[in-house]
Amino acid sequence: MKKLLFLLLGTFTCFAQSNRFVYDVVSKKDSTSKNLIKENFNLDISKDEMKYYNRIYYINDSIFATKNQYGFKGYKQTSFLIKKNNSNEYQNYEYIGDVNFYKIDEKAEQNWKITDSIKIADELHLQKATTQFGGRSWVAWFSKDIPIPYGPYKFNGLPGLIVELYDTKEDYHFKVIKSEKIVEDYKQVSLENSISRAIPVNQAKLDKLKLELYDSPFKYIMNGRLVLPEGKKLQLEDGTILTKEQLKPAEANERKKIKSFNNPIELDKAVKYP
Repeated sequence: MKKLLFLLLGTFTCFAQSNRFVYDVVSKKDSTSKNLIKENFNLDISKDEMKYYNRIYYINDSIFATKNQYGFKGYKQTSFLIKKNNSNEYQNYEYIGDVNFYKIDEKAEQNWKITDSIKIADELHLQKATTQFGGRSWVAWFSKDIPIPYGPYKFNGLPGLIVELYDTKEDYHFKVIKSEKIVEDYKQVSLENSISRAIPVNQAKLDKLKLELYDSPFKYIMNGRLVLPEGKKLQLEDGTILTKEQLKPAEANERKKIKSFNNPIELDKAVKYP
């Protein structure tokens, strides 16, 4: 990250330019396991809005722009966030594993306690702040050198970009590793496709859908919403290949995988599976 942010400092006197911050995200999504998942997420900032999404969307868009096709079929879909700068609500586009995206509009406010603790990292002055959010205690290091009131995920409201963020249980750790200018003609085809087919729901409805999916992991195939012809095979997100006859016996393994995601960022929204 050294100097990458520093070189952009002069551009942040306003939102006149569009910029991207790439976060390295290390998470423990299964509280019963020691396994850590490493991913990269983009935080795109423009004069109109912010977007936070898995970088895999950006990679596929880049390949699509060059070859007019995605880099690989069935790329992994994940949830993402959008917030208009003139709104205090986040648009949460949730992907739970079936064929749909679901949209929830909600506020995400944090009551930050800014401390006097200061540190220097990669030529940036960082200041420490703490908050309670989503059933967790969080520590943020933000930079007033970059006057953007956002950070990873739904974290916002500090007088500078959140460069590093982690919870006190060390289940989630976010850190900026790169910054980029967003070209004017950049088209987010992957996100737009997901937005266009998102179904509006509330949190209670989304939780109900998650429980229904747990009860019948392949319901979107079984009820005809996705047809699997005789003799054809289905490839799951983890690469497992199944025939139509193997779907029912494979449900137990799918339930186990669904249940393993028991440690979301907002812990107080974790679904209690049977």
